[in-house]
Amino acid sequence: MAQRPPVADWATDFDHLSDEWAAQGPDILGDLREQCPVAHTDRFHGAYLVSRHADIVETARDTETFSNRITIVNDNHPDNIGLEIPPITLDPPEHGPIRRALLPSFSPKATDELEPTVVAMAEQLLENTKGQDVVDGAIEYAQLLPIDVMGYLFGVSPEMGPSFRRWADGMLKDGLDDLEIARQASREVQEFFATQLRDRASQGDDAPDDLVKTVLQAEAEQPDGTTRPFGRKERIGALFVLMLGGIDTTWSSLGSMLLHLGTHREDLERLVADRDLMPTAVEEFLRYYSPVTIARYITEDAEIAGCPVSGGERVLLAYPSANRDPEYFDRPDDFVMDRQDNRHMAFGVGVHRCLGSNLARMELRVGLNAWLDRYPRFELAVDPDDVKWSVGPIRGPSSVPLRILN
Repeated sequence: MAQRPPVADWATDFDHLSDEWAAQGPDILGDLREQCPVAHTDRFHGAYLVSRHADIVETARDTETFSNRITIVNDNHPDNIGLEIPPITLDPPEHGPIRRALLPSFSPKATDELEPTVVAMAEQLLENTKGQDVVDGAIEYAQLLPIDVMGYLFGVSPEMGPSFRRWADGMLKDGLDDLEIARQASREVQEFFATQLRDRASQGDDAPDDLVKTVLQAEAEQPDGTTRPFGRKERIGALFVLMLGGIDTTWSSLGSMLLHLGTHREDLERLVADRDLMPTAVEEFLRYYSPVTIARYITEDAEIAGCPVSGGERVLLAYPSANRDPEYFDRPDDFVMDRQDNRHMAFGVGVHRCLGSNLARMELRVGLNAWLDRYPRFELAVDPDDVKWSVGPIRGPSSVPLRILN
């Protein structure tokens, strides 16, 4: 990221693309929740940030006023962001039929069938670290597992992994303040999936049963009850958003899990000793280290929590902040491994809630279980203050060097 002017006041000059935000995001959001629940900045051609749970829910559900046509706030003017990746950039009623056609691929049944494959992938990645005194839980593990999974689902060679990683970084990190990097990554992704779709079409009935074939054959239900095939933009857009949504969010969450356990020995020992805690632990990790802050485009002048907002600007919905809101969660700033009432919004809220949440939960559970089976005792090998967090709409530790203990 380019050098950015320092923030004068987070309530009136916030910069979620700054290193300070990456390092101290939860603390900054906590202050905003108390002092200025709807912040504004003149950066990014004008943008707002909503930090309270109830306000985020209300804003996310008003899709007419707060459109999904743009889901990111960066230095590029909204008029220059023309990326169409259905269904995420569609609003109701166009959004629903595209989303519903994709849901069966991410159902609990489909996820259960995939689990043994993900287990094998996790075990192989850990086998590759055998004998190391220090393993980077982010770079050597968490950032690789989701890429392997998505490559498998797309039916492509594991050799595509570095390209997937570069494209994700180009769209969600490096391209945030360099439009050409984002455009180049977008072009390459679209060209790649266009080629994959042509290949599946040419194979006909002999095409493998993967996500590319599923999208190629997908049909959207129309208002009169009939169905129609996805169009070209819808096919490429669906594959595009599945790749982006399936990689960086999951690796950020798994990296945060390992960082937490590497710095909280009591939590590590408790989870190793009692794996029945894994379901509630995964949900608490998702709440406590929620990685995603999403944006909406304001279609007309409106209000959020009584605060006027201007049409033509964008608004950030800080899901991580909602998940620490004391009005909604008991002991919100404590990590409670066996928390029972945990209706977090790490996967979003409303019609655009993450359609791959079943897959993500399974990957996180499998990934963490496999790590603990191989490495039940470990600790962070550097000072926690030296851990760098990624800059952008998805927050996770960039590197988590973990010392393996006997």
